[in-house]
Order: sequence, then structure tokens, then C-alpha cells
Amino acid sequence: MQINLRENTILPILMSMLLVVQQTISFTVFSFLQPLSYMALGLILLSFVFMVGLFCLRPYASLFDLSCFAFFLLLVTFTVIGAADIKNSIYQFCTLGLLFLLFNYYGHKSQLLIKSMAFAFSCCIYLNMLLMILYPNWMFMAEDTQDCFLLGGNYNQMGPRFLVAIVLCSLCTEYNWKWRINYIVIVVVSIVTLVIVNSMTSFAAIFVFVTLSLIPSLQLRKYAAVSMFVVYVLFQLFVVFSGNSLHNNELAVYIVEDLLGKDMTFTHRTDMWDQSWNYFVKSPLIGYGLLDSDWYREHMVVYGIGPHNYIYALMLYGGIVLPIVFFVCVFLAFKSVVRCFDRHAMKIILGIVTILFMMLMEVYAFFFIFLLLTLAAHYDDLKPSLNINNND
Repeated sequence: MQINLRENTILPILMSMLLVVQQTISFTVFSFLQPLSYMALGLILLSFVFMVGLFCLRPYASLFDLSCFAFFLLLVTFTVIGAADIKNSIYQFCTLGLLFLLFNYYGHKSQLLIKSMAFAFSCCIYLNMLLMILYPNWMFMAEDTQDCFLLGGNYNQMGPRFLVAIVLCSLCTEYNWKWRINYIVIVVVSIVTLVIVNSMTSFAAIFVFVTLSLIPSLQLRKYAAVSMFVVYVLFQLFVVFSGNSLHNNELAVYIVEDLLGKDMTFTHRTDMWDQSWNYFVKSPLIGYGLLDSDWYREHMVVYGIGPHNYIYALMLYGGIVLPIVFFVCVFLAFKSVVRCFDRHAMKIILGIVTILFMMLMEVYAFFFIFLLLTLAAHYDDLKPSLNINNND
């Protein structure tokens, strides 16, 4: 009996759920979960090798796929040159490579991939909330109280997990009433959790995303997304890249301190941005490769680990080259989703813009932004299963 792997449903379900769980749950927070961490990573590497084999049987790649693989190949290359975190860069290449290969090979089963990932995200979020309810002091069992949350370790890392879960679950609301109920519960649980852990940046971003998603006019949501992206670009150029010199801008001081009542350092982030720029200009072409926490502790003032800005992180990892390739990926993803534009495409676009906005102040795992970009790039495969009324 001949098995048609491309029409198989069990394998893509298992691999997509494994991918979400491995990237969403922080197994390393608790020592008793460490064996599960190794097992999950081992299965990810095995799945990647398996999918590479399937890809070789049907070698096709879109420009988006090629740009994404180029991004992570460059990341590994620059990391090897800089003798930085080589092992983790290879893990990232394999993990994200599995994501791209799943959507490449099983593109005709996008609905299955979306449902599987939404289900896995939902389970992780419900498990996290259940632990917080049943064991309110569970976080103190962790080895490091600054890295003690099941979803991402640090409370600031919860935001992208909730956002991507909400986007995926919102797409699934077209399938049946159970998914619609799940979407509402996921939104409520996500917001409540962020309030409990006091992650106000993520809370505000997700609240804005959900609010904009409820606007009945597709045109208004389009204007909102464009406006948010413009604000994102302006903030990156004139606030983040200004660093500590922002204090010399009287208008900026008035807006941030007098109108918004915020600290001009954005909780010492301007110092980290300045230091990131100083190291970037020392290696502006290829950067230093993927950096670990030890590098940041040794070279930068430790108000927090990392530059706390995604673009600066890319500039440190790969000089000017890596951010350029990243925005090529963003452009190609947007080009694909705009071609199939409708209300669910708009949710994906809003999700991408929202996470970019969140990454002005934080650095998240590659998986979450690239998953949203992959949804956008492969939306033409997903759209027929959503039964969208384009005039809605």
C-alpha cells in the first residue's frame, strides 16, 4: 500500500502543534520540565529533517520562502563568523525552517494547519491560566523569579503569544460556533492574564488590536492599520534612533513627560538603545551574530537583557544586512495578503502591525512575527476555506 504523505492529515497536525507548544511554553522555567524541553527540541529537529526530505521530492519555493530562508541562513552565517551563540542560531534555523516548510508543502491544507496551531495556542493559554488559579504561588517555584512564567518565562514575553493566538483563533471563527466561543474566551483570558501580571504594554497593544478588529468598516480598519504603521516607523526613526539625545528635544519632552506622564528613558530603554547603536557602528555590515544573555551582561548596562527594540536587535545580529532582508520578508508578505484583501486578511495585517509596534520596546522570539508573516504570505491558500464575503 502506497502512502501519500502530501494528503496525510496526522503528520501536519502533530508537527504544527509541536511547533507551537515548543515555542510557546518555557520548559526551562521549572527544572522538572527540562526533560520535556529536550524531547520537544529533538522532535522539532527530527521533523525539520523529515520536511526537508519531503521538500526535496517537490522542490518549490516562493520568493517569500526564499527570503525567509535567506534571513536565517545569514543569521547562522554571521553567528559563526562572530563566534556567538552558534547552537541556538542553528536551532532557530531548523525551527523556523519547519514552519516555512509546513506551509510550503501542506499549503493546500492551510485550514488544517491554522486549526491545529490555534488549538495548541489555546491549550497553552488555558493551562497557564489554570496553573495561576489553582496554584497562585506557583511562580515562586521557579529557579529565577524574574523568569518564572510558563508562557515565555518573563511576563513581558506573554504578549506576542496572546496576540498570535488571538489572530489564529479569530480566523477559525468562520468554521463553527465552538471556535467563536473559544475566540471570546481566549481574548478574555489573555487580557485578564496581562492585567494580573501587570504587562501594560502588551495589554494596551492587544486591547487596541481587538478594538480595531471589531470596527465594522473594513475601510476604517485599513486606515487604522496604515496609521499605526506610520506611527511605528516615525517612532523608530525619531525616538528609538535618537536614544538619550531625545532628552534634548523640547517637543518630545513635553509630549512624553507632560502629556503622557512617562519617563523620558522609557524605563532605561534609551540607555540600551544608545549602547546598541555604539556597538552597531563598530560592525555595521554583518553585526555580531545571534547574541546570548552573557554577551549583553558583559557588554551592555544590565537594566534588562538585550536592546529592548527588535530593529536594534537585528542590527546587532546582522548589521544593516539582516534588517534589510527582514523588511523584504515583510514586504513580500504584505504584497501577498493585499492581493487577497478582505476582513480576515485585515486581521492578519493588524496583527503584524501590532506586534511590530510592541517590538519597539521589546525583543521577542522570531517565531511569532514570522508566523504572522507566513499567514499573510499564504493567505491565498487559506482564503477559500474561510468563505469570506469580500464586501463585508
